[in-house]
Amino acid sequence: MPEPQTPPTSLHDQIQAATAGCGLAERSARGRLEMTGADRQRFLNAYVTCDVKALAPGDGAYGFFTTAQGRILSDAVVLAQADRLWLDVGPSQEGAIADHLRKFVIVDRVEIRQLQEIEILTLVGPRAAEALAAAVPEETWKHAQVLVDGVETTVQRRGLLGAPALSLWVPASDTPRVCELLLARDGVRPVGEEALEVLRAEAGIPRFGVDFGADNFPQETGLAEAVSYTKGCYLGQEVVARIHYRGGVQKELRKLRIQSGSMPRSGAPLLFDGREAGAATTVVQTPDGRTIGLGIVHRRAAEPGTRLEMADGGWALVD
Repeated sequence: MPEPQTPPTSLHDQIQAATAGCGLAERSARGRLEMTGADRQRFLNAYVTCDVKALAPGDGAYGFFTTAQGRILSDAVVLAQADRLWLDVGPSQEGAIADHLRKFVIVDRVEIRQLQEIEILTLVGPRAAEALAAAVPEETWKHAQVLVDGVETTVQRRGLLGAPALSLWVPASDTPRVCELLLARDGVRPVGEEALEVLRAEAGIPRFGVDFGADNFPQETGLAEAVSYTKGCYLGQEVVARIHYRGGVQKELRKLRIQSGSMPRSGAPLLFDGREAGAATTVVQTPDGRTIGLGIVHRRAAEPGTRLEMADGGWALVD
Protein backbone atom coordinates (compact mmCIF):
# COMPACT_ATOMS: atom_id res chain seq x y z
CA MET A 1 0.00 0.00 0.00
CA PRO A 2 1.34 3.49 -0.77
CA GLU A 3 2.54 5.48 2.20
CA PRO A 4 0.16 8.40 2.74
CA GLN A 5 2.17 8.96 5.89
CA THR A 6 5.28 9.76 3.86
CA PRO A 7 4.82 13.45 4.60
CA PRO A 8 6.27 16.66 3.24
CA THR A 9 9.55 17.39 4.97
CA SER A 10 8.06 20.30 6.86
CA LEU A 11 5.92 19.62 9.91
CA HIS A 12 4.54 23.13 9.40
CA ASP A 13 3.30 22.17 5.91
CA GLN A 14 1.58 19.06 7.22
CA ILE A 15 -0.23 20.97 9.95
CA GLN A 16 -1.16 23.70 7.50
CA ALA A 17 -2.72 21.06 5.23
CA ALA A 18 -4.67 19.57 8.14
CA THR A 19 -5.95 22.89 9.49
CA ALA A 20 -6.46 24.97 6.33
CA GLY A 21 -6.72 22.42 3.53
CA CYS A 22 -6.83 18.64 3.55
CA GLY A 23 -4.34 16.03 4.73
CA LEU A 24 -4.47 12.27 4.21
CA ALA A 25 -3.35 9.95 7.01
CA GLU A 26 -3.29 6.16 7.22
CA ARG A 27 -4.66 5.08 10.61
CA SER A 28 -5.12 1.31 10.40
CA ALA A 29 -2.91 0.78 13.46
CA ARG A 30 -6.14 0.96 15.44
CA GLY A 31 -8.00 -2.31 15.83
CA ARG A 32 -11.17 -3.12 13.93
CA LEU A 33 -13.99 -5.50 14.86
CA GLU A 34 -17.30 -6.55 13.35
CA MET A 35 -20.36 -7.71 15.27
CA THR A 36 -23.29 -9.45 13.60
CA GLY A 37 -26.41 -11.23 14.82
CA ALA A 38 -29.87 -10.12 15.92
CA ASP A 39 -28.76 -9.27 19.48
CA ARG A 40 -25.64 -7.31 18.54
CA GLN A 41 -26.78 -3.85 19.72
CA ARG A 42 -28.45 -4.99 22.91
CA PHE A 43 -25.39 -7.11 23.70
CA LEU A 44 -22.77 -4.42 23.00
CA ASN A 45 -24.81 -1.85 24.92
CA ALA A 46 -24.14 -3.84 28.08
CA TYR A 47 -20.34 -3.45 27.81
CA VAL A 48 -19.68 0.12 26.65
CA THR A 49 -20.22 3.52 28.26
CA CYS A 50 -21.95 5.07 25.23
CA ASP A 51 -25.54 4.42 24.20
CA VAL A 52 -25.45 1.83 21.41
CA LYS A 53 -28.93 0.37 21.72
CA ALA A 54 -30.61 3.44 20.24
CA LEU A 55 -28.33 3.75 17.19
CA ALA A 56 -30.04 3.59 13.80
CA PRO A 57 -28.19 2.58 10.60
CA GLY A 58 -25.87 5.45 9.72
CA ASP A 59 -25.45 6.52 13.35
CA GLY A 60 -22.28 6.22 15.39
CA ALA A 61 -20.96 6.82 18.89
CA TYR A 62 -17.76 7.10 20.89
CA GLY A 63 -17.28 5.40 24.25
CA PHE A 64 -15.19 3.13 26.45
CA PHE A 65 -15.11 -0.55 27.26
CA THR A 66 -14.76 -0.75 31.04
CA THR A 67 -14.02 -3.42 33.61
CA ALA A 68 -16.37 -4.33 36.45
CA GLN A 69 -14.29 -1.89 38.54
CA GLY A 70 -15.05 0.94 36.09
CA ARG A 71 -11.57 1.22 34.59
CA ILE A 72 -10.90 1.58 30.86
CA LEU A 73 -10.12 -1.45 28.70
CA SER A 74 -10.14 0.51 25.42
CA ASP A 75 -11.86 3.39 23.75
CA ALA A 76 -14.17 2.57 20.85
CA VAL A 77 -15.79 4.22 17.86
CA VAL A 78 -19.01 2.42 16.90
CA LEU A 79 -20.65 2.46 13.47
CA ALA A 80 -24.19 1.04 13.21
CA GLN A 81 -25.11 -0.48 9.87
CA ALA A 82 -28.32 -2.20 8.82
CA ASP A 83 -27.08 -5.70 9.63
CA ARG A 84 -23.86 -5.26 11.60
CA LEU A 85 -21.76 -3.07 13.87
CA TRP A 86 -18.22 -1.98 13.11
CA LEU A 87 -15.90 -1.00 15.95
CA ASP A 88 -12.68 0.98 15.86
CA VAL A 89 -10.77 0.17 19.08
CA GLY A 90 -7.35 0.97 20.53
CA PRO A 91 -4.16 -0.11 18.75
CA SER A 92 -3.63 -3.89 19.06
CA GLN A 93 -6.75 -4.17 21.23
CA GLU A 94 -8.99 -5.98 18.77
CA GLY A 95 -8.04 -9.45 19.99
CA ALA A 96 -8.31 -8.58 23.67
CA ILE A 97 -11.68 -6.83 23.23
CA ALA A 98 -13.07 -9.68 21.12
CA ASP A 99 -12.02 -12.19 23.80
CA HIS A 100 -13.46 -9.96 26.54
CA LEU A 101 -16.85 -9.82 24.81
CA ARG A 102 -16.97 -13.52 23.94
CA LYS A 103 -16.73 -14.37 27.65
CA PHE A 104 -20.22 -12.94 28.08
CA VAL A 105 -21.88 -14.54 25.06
CA ILE A 106 -24.19 -17.25 26.44
CA VAL A 107 -27.44 -17.49 24.51
CA ASP A 108 -27.03 -14.15 22.74
CA ARG A 109 -27.36 -14.17 18.97
CA VAL A 110 -24.13 -12.36 18.27
CA GLU A 111 -20.85 -13.10 16.51
CA ILE A 112 -17.64 -11.11 16.96
CA ARG A 113 -14.68 -11.18 14.58
CA GLN A 114 -11.65 -9.11 13.65
CA LEU A 115 -12.23 -6.95 10.58
CA GLN A 116 -8.92 -7.48 8.82
CA GLU A 117 -10.22 -6.92 5.29
CA ILE A 118 -10.94 -3.24 6.00
CA GLU A 119 -8.38 -0.47 6.48
CA ILE A 120 -8.92 3.08 7.72
CA LEU A 121 -7.78 6.25 5.99
CA THR A 122 -8.50 9.68 7.41
CA LEU A 123 -8.90 12.97 5.60
CA VAL A 124 -8.11 15.78 8.04
CA GLY A 125 -8.96 19.41 7.45
CA PRO A 126 -11.77 21.76 6.44
CA ARG A 127 -11.54 20.69 2.79
CA ALA A 128 -11.93 16.97 3.52
CA ALA A 129 -15.46 16.73 2.06
CA GLU A 130 -14.37 18.72 -0.98
CA ALA A 131 -11.55 16.24 -1.57
CA LEU A 132 -14.08 13.39 -1.66
CA ALA A 133 -16.35 15.32 -4.03
CA ALA A 134 -19.35 13.70 -2.35
CA ALA A 135 -22.06 14.44 0.18
CA VAL A 136 -20.82 13.34 3.61
CA PRO A 137 -22.35 13.38 7.12
CA GLU A 138 -22.11 16.67 8.98
CA GLU A 139 -22.79 15.28 12.47
CA THR A 140 -19.87 13.76 14.39
CA TRP A 141 -19.77 9.93 14.36
CA LYS A 142 -22.47 9.57 11.69
CA HIS A 143 -21.49 7.73 8.53
CA ALA A 144 -22.64 7.04 4.96
CA GLN A 145 -21.70 4.96 1.93
CA VAL A 146 -19.70 6.88 -0.68
CA LEU A 147 -18.20 5.71 -3.96
CA VAL A 148 -14.55 6.74 -4.33
CA ASP A 149 -13.48 5.99 -7.90
CA GLY A 150 -15.98 3.12 -7.92
CA VAL A 151 -14.84 1.76 -4.54
CA GLU A 152 -17.65 1.45 -1.99
CA THR A 153 -16.35 3.25 1.08
CA THR A 154 -17.89 3.92 4.47
CA VAL A 155 -17.22 7.56 5.34
CA GLN A 156 -17.62 8.65 8.96
CA ARG A 157 -17.48 12.17 10.36
CA ARG A 158 -14.66 11.78 12.86
CA GLY A 159 -14.19 13.64 16.11
CA LEU A 160 -11.34 13.94 18.61
CA LEU A 161 -8.51 14.63 16.17
CA GLY A 162 -8.07 18.36 16.73
CA ALA A 163 -9.35 19.33 13.25
CA PRO A 164 -12.37 18.51 11.06
CA ALA A 165 -11.96 14.97 9.78
CA LEU A 166 -13.53 12.11 7.83
CA SER A 167 -12.55 8.48 8.38
CA LEU A 168 -12.76 6.24 5.33
CA TRP A 169 -13.32 2.52 5.91
CA VAL A 170 -11.91 1.05 2.71
CA PRO A 171 -11.55 -2.57 1.51
CA ALA A 172 -7.87 -3.42 2.06
CA SER A 173 -7.44 -4.57 -1.54
CA ASP A 174 -8.57 -1.15 -2.79
CA THR A 175 -6.69 1.01 -0.28
CA PRO A 176 -3.61 1.65 -2.49
CA ARG A 177 -5.80 2.86 -5.37
CA VAL A 178 -7.90 5.08 -3.10
CA CYS A 179 -4.75 6.59 -1.56
CA GLU A 180 -3.29 7.31 -4.97
CA LEU A 181 -6.52 8.86 -6.19
CA LEU A 182 -6.95 11.12 -3.17
CA LEU A 183 -3.35 12.30 -3.16
CA ALA A 184 -3.72 13.24 -6.83
CA ARG A 185 -6.57 15.63 -6.00
CA ASP A 186 -5.87 19.32 -5.71
CA GLY A 187 -4.88 20.39 -2.21
CA VAL A 188 -4.61 16.93 -0.62
CA ARG A 189 -1.28 16.33 1.09
CA PRO A 190 0.05 13.37 3.08
CA VAL A 191 0.08 13.95 6.83
CA GLY A 192 2.13 11.89 9.26
CA GLU A 193 1.62 10.78 12.85
CA GLU A 194 3.78 13.58 14.25
CA ALA A 195 1.49 16.24 12.81
CA LEU A 196 -1.62 14.45 14.12
CA GLU A 197 -0.06 14.33 17.58
CA VAL A 198 0.60 18.08 17.54
CA LEU A 199 -2.99 18.76 16.47
CA ARG A 200 -4.54 16.76 19.28
CA ALA A 201 -2.11 18.08 21.90
CA GLU A 202 -2.96 21.66 20.91
CA ALA A 203 -6.66 20.76 21.24
CA GLY A 204 -6.20 18.96 24.58
CA ILE A 205 -7.43 15.59 23.28
CA PRO A 206 -5.99 12.49 25.02
CA ARG A 207 -5.22 9.23 23.22
CA PHE A 208 -5.81 5.70 24.47
CA GLY A 209 -2.57 3.88 25.17
CA VAL A 210 -0.64 7.14 25.54
CA ASP A 211 -2.51 9.44 27.92
CA PHE A 212 -4.94 6.99 29.48
CA GLY A 213 -5.43 3.26 29.78
CA ALA A 214 -6.18 0.44 32.17
CA ASP A 215 -5.36 2.48 35.29
CA ASN A 216 -7.86 5.22 34.50
CA PHE A 217 -11.55 5.87 35.06
CA PRO A 218 -13.51 7.46 32.18
CA GLN A 219 -13.89 10.79 34.00
CA GLU A 220 -10.11 11.19 34.26
CA THR A 221 -9.82 11.53 30.47
CA GLY A 222 -11.98 14.66 30.16
CA LEU A 223 -13.89 12.97 27.30
CA ALA A 224 -17.37 13.63 28.65
CA GLU A 225 -19.10 12.68 25.39
CA ALA A 226 -17.92 9.08 25.83
CA VAL A 227 -20.18 8.33 28.80
CA SER A 228 -23.98 8.23 28.92
CA TYR A 229 -25.52 8.54 32.37
CA THR A 230 -29.04 7.73 31.13
CA LYS A 231 -28.55 4.57 29.05
CA GLY A 232 -28.92 2.06 31.88
CA CYS A 233 -26.68 -0.76 33.06
CA TYR A 234 -23.34 -1.83 31.60
CA LEU A 235 -20.27 -3.51 33.00
CA GLY A 236 -18.67 -1.02 35.42
CA GLN A 237 -21.66 1.34 35.30
CA GLU A 238 -22.20 1.40 39.06
CA VAL A 239 -18.66 2.62 39.73
CA VAL A 240 -18.65 5.14 36.87
CA ALA A 241 -22.04 6.55 37.96
CA ARG A 242 -20.97 6.75 41.62
CA ILE A 243 -17.91 8.79 40.64
CA HIS A 244 -20.08 11.12 38.59
CA TYR A 245 -22.75 11.73 41.20
CA ARG A 246 -20.59 11.75 44.35
CA GLY A 247 -17.85 14.22 43.69
CA GLY A 248 -15.71 13.11 40.77
CA VAL A 249 -12.19 11.74 40.47
CA GLN A 250 -8.93 12.79 42.10
CA LYS A 251 -7.04 13.10 38.79
CA GLU A 252 -7.87 15.22 35.74
CA LEU A 253 -6.54 15.68 32.21
CA ARG A 254 -4.61 18.91 31.66
CA LYS A 255 -2.72 20.60 28.85
CA LEU A 256 0.90 21.43 29.66
CA ARG A 257 3.34 24.10 28.52
CA ILE A 258 6.77 22.58 28.98
CA GLN A 259 10.11 24.32 29.55
CA SER A 260 13.05 21.95 29.39
CA GLY A 261 16.59 21.93 28.09
CA SER A 262 15.94 18.72 26.17
CA MET A 263 12.84 17.00 24.84
CA PRO A 264 11.22 15.27 27.83
CA ARG A 265 10.30 11.64 27.46
CA SER A 266 6.69 10.60 27.33
CA GLY A 267 5.68 9.45 30.80
CA ALA A 268 8.10 11.75 32.61
CA PRO A 269 6.84 12.20 36.24
CA LEU A 270 5.50 15.60 37.27
CA LEU A 271 6.15 16.84 40.82
CA PHE A 272 4.25 19.35 42.92
CA ASP A 273 5.55 20.41 46.33
CA GLY A 274 8.12 17.62 46.05
CA ARG A 275 5.49 14.89 45.56
CA GLU A 276 4.58 13.11 42.35
CA ALA A 277 1.34 14.54 40.97
CA GLY A 278 1.09 12.86 37.58
CA ALA A 279 3.05 12.42 34.37
CA ALA A 280 3.61 14.19 31.06
CA THR A 281 2.10 11.55 28.83
CA THR A 282 1.97 13.26 25.43
CA VAL A 283 5.00 15.45 24.69
CA VAL A 284 5.38 17.15 21.28
CA GLN A 285 7.18 20.08 19.74
CA THR A 286 5.23 22.49 17.56
CA PRO A 287 6.60 23.94 14.31
CA ASP A 288 7.22 27.27 16.06
CA GLY A 289 9.46 25.59 18.65
CA ARG A 290 7.11 25.30 21.63
CA THR A 291 7.08 22.09 23.66
CA ILE A 292 3.57 21.19 24.75
CA GLY A 293 1.92 18.14 26.17
CA LEU A 294 -0.87 16.48 28.06
CA GLY A 295 -0.98 14.80 31.41
CA ILE A 296 -3.44 13.40 33.92
CA VAL A 297 -2.55 15.13 37.18
CA HIS A 298 -3.86 15.14 40.73
CA ARG A 299 -6.49 17.76 41.57
CA ARG A 300 -4.17 19.47 44.04
CA ALA A 301 -1.86 20.33 41.13
CA ALA A 302 -4.44 20.86 38.37
CA GLU A 303 -5.23 24.58 38.65
CA PRO A 304 -4.26 26.57 35.52
CA GLY A 305 -0.93 28.28 36.03
CA THR A 306 0.36 25.68 38.49
CA ARG A 307 4.08 25.05 38.04
CA LEU A 308 5.07 21.39 38.03
CA GLU A 309 8.65 20.22 38.23
CA MET A 310 9.68 17.49 35.82
CA ALA A 311 11.61 14.63 37.34
CA ASP A 312 13.85 14.52 34.25
CA GLY A 313 14.65 18.24 34.51
CA GLY A 314 12.75 21.36 33.52
CA TRP A 315 9.22 22.29 34.44
CA ALA A 316 5.69 22.50 33.05
CA LEU A 317 2.86 24.98 33.51
CA VAL A 318 -0.67 23.66 33.71
CA ASP A 319 -2.61 25.32 30.89
